[in-house]
Amino acid sequence: MASPPEVGNYLLHHLPQGERVTLGTSGHCPHLTAPLETLAAIDAFLTS
Repeated sequence: MASPPEVGNYLLHHLPQGERVTLGTSGHCPHLTAPLETLAAIDAFLTS
């Protein structure tokens, strides 16, 4: 988990164009443990 759910809820509430993505990995650094899944989520957000 990169951040606790409470942090995600706060950010979604305060960032109107924010988006929450749940990756199928664990740990604080999803870009290291699941780099392709993380990259796909970032790419999907940037191209939407």
